[in-house]
Amino acid sequence: MTSSEKDNNRTRNEPFTTFINKMDRLFSERPPKGMLQSLDEFFGSTKERSFPVDVQESNSEYTLTATLPGIARSQISIDVLTQAVTISARKAVKQHKNLNAQGMFQREASTGNMSRTITFQKPIDEAHVTARHRDGILTLHLPKIRGNRIEIN
Repeated sequence: MTSSEKDNNRTRNEPFTTFINKMDRLFSERPPKGMLQSLDEFFGSTKERSFPVDVQESNSEYTLTATLPGIARSQISIDVLTQAVTISARKAVKQHKNLNAQGMFQREASTGNMSRTITFQKPIDEAHVTARHRDGILTLHLPKIRGNRIEIN
């Protein structure tokens, strides 16, 4: 094998070698953040498409609090499933500037969609879910369905 053939083989294997090295590093090094957060950042920016959610659990219900600053009640939709809730928000921003001194007019509009799906361990009583939106805070009360307890003889 000539030296040019060796160089050609090395160049052909380089992308594969780079991939293997990256995979080795992924599984050998502990990420500075949690693994799921690192994956979220890898597949897309969560800050642009998401919002913070806190979930508290009691014996009878889940209480979910989502922070949605600057989003009106009419821009929020909530879908309740048996063991999950999806909160979606559409934020529309419109700016108008009228600069009469320069004879200019400027108009900007932008929209952004955000969505979160939160799953729960126990089924939710969909008929009795309540929601409240005030000052950019959305609060959901999600009662749990109580199953029948069976005694073992």
